[in-house]
Amino acid sequence: MTKFSLVILTVLNDNNAETMSRALSVSQIIELMEEKRRKSYSTTFRHLLNMAELGYVKRGLDDGLALTYFISESGKLFCKANY
Repeated sequence: MTKFSLVILTVLNDNNAETMSRALSVSQIIELMEEKRRKSYSTTFRHLLNMAELGYVKRGLDDGLALTYFISESGKLFCKANY
């Protein structure tokens, strides 16, 4: 986990992306970040894949061709404990 991963978890948590149907796409996550904290699409996607392996985020319903992600219970706990 990195500081940027925590920023992603915070965006998902603050925007109530807690279910498959409320999940956010990578582009939406980047848009919702503070501008100074934003990174590239590929970097954000890589961090999301890593957090999915760790169980902090889960895949949501696809939005057209876009993959979406939402925060899991363990992600909420990690975010609360570290932010």
